[in-house]
Amino acid sequence: MTEQLGYTDVKNANLTPLREAVTKWSQAPGKFQQVDTNFGTDVTKGLAHSDWHGEAADAAWRTLRGVRHQILAAAEEARRVHTVMKQGLEKFTSAKATLDAIEKELEGHEYLKLNQHDGSVYLDLPADEEKNRAAMTKSYQDTFEDYRERTRKALELAGEADSALVQALTADVNGERRGFNDHAYTSLDQAREASARDLRKAIELAGTGNGRLSSDQLAQLSVLMARHSRDPEFTERFTTGLKAEGTLKLWYNATHPYNPLHPDTDIDDKAWWKSAKSLQESLGMTLATASHSDSPAMAAWKDEMIRLGPSRLEDSGGRTHPYGFQIMSNLMRTGTYDKGFLNAYGDKLVAWDRKHNTRDGYAYWSNSGEVDTLTLHGRRGDSGQDAMTGFLEGLGHNPEASTEFFGKPRDGGVNPRFEYLTQDRNWIFDGHVRGGPRDLPGHEALGHALTAATTGYSWDAAEVTGRDPEIFRHGGDRRTAATADVMEQVVAVYGGENGPRLLHDQPAMAESLGRMGGAYVDDVNFHMSGVGEHSKNGDAFPPAYRGRADFGRDGALNFLSVLGQHETSHGLMNQAEHLYSISRLAADPPADSAENYALGRRALLTEAEVRGVLDQSRAAQIEATYAHDSAEAQKAFQNSSNWTRVGFNAGTPVVSQGIVSLVGKAGPWGLVVPVAVSAGQEFAKVFHNDAIFGGPDLPSAPQDASEFYRRGENQFGEVAAQYFKGHGNELDAEGNLADDLKEKYHGTGAGEATHLGRKPYPG
Repeated sequence: MTEQLGYTDVKNANLTPLREAVTKWSQAPGKFQQVDTNFGTDVTKGLAHSDWHGEAADAAWRTLRGVRHQILAAAEEARRVHTVMKQGLEKFTSAKATLDAIEKELEGHEYLKLNQHDGSVYLDLPADEEKNRAAMTKSYQDTFEDYRERTRKALELAGEADSALVQALTADVNGERRGFNDHAYTSLDQAREASARDLRKAIELAGTGNGRLSSDQLAQLSVLMARHSRDPEFTERFTTGLKAEGTLKLWYNATHPYNPLHPDTDIDDKAWWKSAKSLQESLGMTLATASHSDSPAMAAWKDEMIRLGPSRLEDSGGRTHPYGFQIMSNLMRTGTYDKGFLNAYGDKLVAWDRKHNTRDGYAYWSNSGEVDTLTLHGRRGDSGQDAMTGFLEGLGHNPEASTEFFGKPRDGGVNPRFEYLTQDRNWIFDGHVRGGPRDLPGHEALGHALTAATTGYSWDAAEVTGRDPEIFRHGGDRRTAATADVMEQVVAVYGGENGPRLLHDQPAMAESLGRMGGAYVDDVNFHMSGVGEHSKNGDAFPPAYRGRADFGRDGALNFLSVLGQHETSHGLMNQAEHLYSISRLAADPPADSAENYALGRRALLTEAEVRGVLDQSRAAQIEATYAHDSAEAQKAFQNSSNWTRVGFNAGTPVVSQGIVSLVGKAGPWGLVVPVAVSAGQEFAKVFHNDAIFGGPDLPSAPQDASEFYRRGENQFGEVAAQYFKGHGNELDAEGNLADDLKEKYHGTGAGEATHLGRKPYPG
């Protein structure tokens, strides 16, 4: 069970936030009612008195009625939320008042004292009264009992209010329906009773044997799971009530509806699979929520689930018998599971997988000859048979667990789990070994887990994908020395001698590698700029967090050269580099001081060098891959410039602290960039508007390597021109900067740099 509220929890509770919330929610229904009034006056009234008729008018009225229904539902939901919160506040206040009253009653008492830690009352006798302790204890027995009972009832009242509030506020009574909910609970008692009723029904349905569950029953179970998947008490009761083996059987049953022993069960294929898909998400969320409990019952469930991992589900009731790991891992694709459970489960899974799943012959997961569909949330080609894929998706939603799982050993080097999963594991488990690289779901999941481990965010969080460009304005950089340790391993392995082969064989990793590189672009620039040898340039790329990543110049250069080989990672890293560099320029306007100009010049030169490595590597890979197909080579050069064919989301700041939201060409262009935001914000806006992507003067896509390089040269040349715009040429009196930029770009790009970095993977 979830941990009960203790004496100090209630006695010292700060009810001000709850009281303020109750006040605000009390005002919400009236505001929605005013919206409804305005809607009727400003919208529907005019149409009602018009002569508009026909199908379009009928459709419009249906839409307007739907809008009004949502407004009124919002008002009713707000009223009910206010009611349950008000009741919760009243019960908390009453419980706290009781404890305060007891404390006040005992103040100054001659013999009785209050234990401030647990609320108990005890005799505190002076030395000359100790001889009478037994008699006095007996005489105060009824008093002790009265205080114990009052305290117990107060804590029970607060605990019930706390539990019921969680149930009322986390329950999604709408189930799978979208929109506002006018059926929310009207009281704490109703929430508690409904939760208990739903729990009994959910356990009953979940325990139904294979082939006996109807489509309607599965739909009902899916709704119950969705309703309570974030309620800690409900989820723990459900999970421990079902037990570990029952959990595995439930998901197996959901993916194997037909059983020849029960042919009369009412199964509607379309309805069943829709409900099963919803259930996978809500059941995963339910188990994830429950996993954070440290109660003995949940600890036993976790231990048993890990123990069952290497064992087949022999008593499945169906024709196939997957391993426990295969079933449970697919339920880890949604929700944020407890860090300790994830790491313990992952340790056992990787150790067992390493023992059985080598590059010699078929992967172990396919040896059974059984073909199961165990996930309904996998991408194309992902049936859920590879247990590692779902587990890695689970790590991808818990950054702290992922950082720990891939943490660098104390004696340095590469984490054995990281080394196994990135370099040694046999990922091709279906037996169909075709020529050329395979875009495997498992590699994508590995990329997701490493993205979480290196950035401190879930791989699909708004901060990482660009959907919420405001987050980092509030100090959202979660990189630490620990996340940097993981990134150092990523750079060492994927920038190592086998890096080109790894990226070629793992194309599904390209997007994640590009995102990770973008998240550490400041550290990449720090090392590429030669700061290690010339510390005076350190201010050009200041550390954004403690314990910044130590790639070294060679490590950074090799990693960039590998990223450049794939169209996606090349585009993401190029974009991150460009955005980071102009943010550095924005932070150091050239007219402010000679020192600013020196910092800006260093940023420009480093961008030219970094982009030179990326562009040279991409061009070399295209020429190696399409040496005998000029048409495909031309297409590849065109596609590799698409990262510039984007714009900024309307209404969002051009530069936010750490993230830029981009739109345009379909592609993975939202990314974390640790950009610099300071007094140069306005300068940055002008800078972007005049010298960044898109616009009417965007040159045509390059057709070959020479045009590809020329375009790159022109891009940062325009940036340099914009940097000096309005400041004259006196800052660059000798006119050397333009030549230096070209030298840096071509010196590591189209010219002599073929020996730098990693060579392209053979075409």
